[in-house]
Amino acid sequence: MCSAKLTIRRVPIPPDRKRVMSTEAESVLRLAQVKREIREAEHTLEKLLTQIAQARSEERLGALYWMVLENERLYTELHDQNLRAVREADSAHAALEQAVRVAETDPLTQLPNRIVLWDRLTHELELAKRNSTPLAVLFLDLNDFKKTNDQLGHEVGDRLLLHVAGVLKATLRASDTVCRIGGDEFVIIAENVPSDGVGRLISKIVAAVARPWTVAGTVLTQGVSIGASNFPADGDQAEDLVRKADAAMYLVKLAARTTTRGGERGGPMPSARLYGPR
Repeated sequence: MCSAKLTIRRVPIPPDRKRVMSTEAESVLRLAQVKREIREAEHTLEKLLTQIAQARSEERLGALYWMVLENERLYTELHDQNLRAVREADSAHAALEQAVRVAETDPLTQLPNRIVLWDRLTHELELAKRNSTPLAVLFLDLNDFKKTNDQLGHEVGDRLLLHVAGVLKATLRASDTVCRIGGDEFVIIAENVPSDGVGRLISKIVAAVARPWTVAGTVLTQGVSIGASNFPADGDQAEDLVRKADAAMYLVKLAARTTTRGGERGGPMPSARLYGPR
């Protein structure tokens, strides 16, 4: 006997997205109605043309001729309505896609946001369970980000977040997912990474982020604290994996505060602890 647990997450739909979805639904219904009218007009035209081919007298032919002209006019009008309906449906669909992108994308870094995080992580977990493959979740927090904002300004802070987002995307595989969930926090979903491979992945990310870069005439060396959890060792629910990775990240930060070398702003800090409390 086997049992399966289904978890359904309710994600609120923003009001703007609801309005766009309603507009698209109305356009689709109107398009279906116009298409039915066009099919009826085409059927009428076919019948009239058949009657013309069979007509023998000029009077009968003339009467049918005017009937064809009238139905052709109707067909043309319906065709134009169809084109307008198609354009309206396309416009509504494009607006809906744009609303979805806005709802699911971090406006600064253009990375997926926390809405996508939960949806993607749930999906990747189901695949990992089905295929018996490991899955790693990494929780990242930039070291001394508030100090960077206070000393160099929020514009530099924004550019730093953009820089880190670019570094993460360039460092990770195309199959991995990196999300910005707020402030200077990022979450990475790395498929098919076993427990003994998480440490190597963390070291790779720390080294990539720590490479010096110049912004506003200042050379920065950014550190990052990372905690991680792994399926199946640390649980099989999305919430548990993110919570444990978050807890592990705070342990890394706590350890870093007591072992910082020289106190240089933004310098790399230890990020070796993998798992938080079970």
